[in-house]
Amino acid sequence: MKALIPLWFAVCSVLSPIASGLLYAAPNPSAKNGLEFNTDNLDAAMKRFTRAPHPMASAEQKKFAQEVKVDLAKQGWVVQSQKFKTKIPNLSHEKLGGKDKSGSPIKEVEGENIIALSKGNERCLLVIGGHYDTKIYKDFKFVGANDGGSSTVAMQELARVIGQIRQQEKKMTQETGRFLDCTIALAFFDGEEATLPEWSDGEKLLGIQDNIHGSRAFAASLSKSFEGIVYQNIPVKAVIILDMIGHKNQNLFITTGSHPQLSQKLLGQKTTTKIYAANIAIEDDHLPFAQLGLPIVHVIDWTNLSEWHTPKDTMDIISTKNIADFGDMLVRFLRQKR
Repeated sequence: MKALIPLWFAVCSVLSPIASGLLYAAPNPSAKNGLEFNTDNLDAAMKRFTRAPHPMASAEQKKFAQEVKVDLAKQGWVVQSQKFKTKIPNLSHEKLGGKDKSGSPIKEVEGENIIALSKGNERCLLVIGGHYDTKIYKDFKFVGANDGGSSTVAMQELARVIGQIRQQEKKMTQETGRFLDCTIALAFFDGEEATLPEWSDGEKLLGIQDNIHGSRAFAASLSKSFEGIVYQNIPVKAVIILDMIGHKNQNLFITTGSHPQLSQKLLGQKTTTKIYAANIAIEDDHLPFAQLGLPIVHVIDWTNLSEWHTPKDTMDIISTKNIADFGDMLVRFLRQKR
């Protein structure tokens, strides 16, 4: 992702406080019968995410995607694989520092979005998404614990918590009017990261957009009807995009373009999480949905950048407690009237 205004301006412009097999451990008895985020689960998921780099179209990414799909299915979600073709820079070409003199500096690869659905009792859809690829580097190992990992493991744990809530509420009087009463789509986007070092290098050097491949593919799969924008005939009410939410010094922003009422409703659920609405524009996976006119909320930490896109983005900089606190805040948001 890329900021469109300087970091110092963003910080000064705060507007208002704001492995294979089954991954999950048994819920912590103190966590309200498993209805809160479990840090042990987050830790196990993060260890698996960071075991090796996994850029889009790599063998490691395909392996990791399969494991995520298995886990989501075990949590009772309907799991869909959305494969797509996209063009990226060919790093083997001599124009880009490689040794290939005869081929093209652009190549086509296949990415894979993972879409997991949990059916609600009302005809509406809330999409919660984030990217699960890691950025490719030739000269060092980049595992993306915060940049890719934090949102991925949060969504994996959110799948478990929503599943637990669904099971509990089967025995209760049916509620209505909450986002939780909509079908929830957890969207794990592939190919958010640029192949070349800088976000816009693909456009500058090759004339191709080399970023947010997966979210663009997913947005292209949405269609328009008399009910508005729909996914598989279900009207999309809003899209929430998460990125870089797990730093031990977590300081989250809800960025420019986020829906004001939804942002305030989310902010109203915070307790210990440091999160603010900020006047900062970021290019990230929310853009294709904003361009469709859908209400979006984009959440990102854009202050803790010393480890960003460096070998230091490892588990050492992660607080699973911070991820859990934000996850519980998000669950409270889902349980509010929309």
